[in-house]
Amino acid sequence: MTDKSVFTDDEWKAITDAPLLASVAMFAAGEHGPISMVKEASASARAVARPGDRGVATELIAQITPEAESREARHDARAHHGKSMDELIESALADLAPAADALRRKLPLEEAAEVAGWYVDIARAVADASKGVNPKEQATVDLIAAIFRS
Repeated sequence: MTDKSVFTDDEWKAITDAPLLASVAMFAAGEHGPISMVKEASASARAVARPGDRGVATELIAQITPEAESREARHDARAHHGKSMDELIESALADLAPAADALRRKLPLEEAAEVAGWYVDIARAVADASKGVNPKEQATVDLIAAIFRS
């Protein structure tokens, strides 16, 4: 089992920021009213807080989760505010790249795939939370999956 100790501080920050960044990208891709925003925020929180059994990555994800839910992580996500929705998506996706790189370099293949799958599942949960998945949301989920597949 891999734990936090194999990552540098910057890598760990990227890995723990990734759940919120995936959510931010999905929020920006969605078409919302106030009710769908609440549904999407709730779906994101549930997907982060209850990742389920993730095989060999379960224990590592259990270390990521509290930091991903922290006040500091939410504060860091605010750095993306003030941008257009497309710029917000691009910025969040670009900020996911260091997490993907750290997973590939530091984890065994199966464990990296499980963590990456959790990030993609968070994005899917947000997309599925409101009245169906629009094409922009699906494209954003696909881009998140591609980042972690490369």
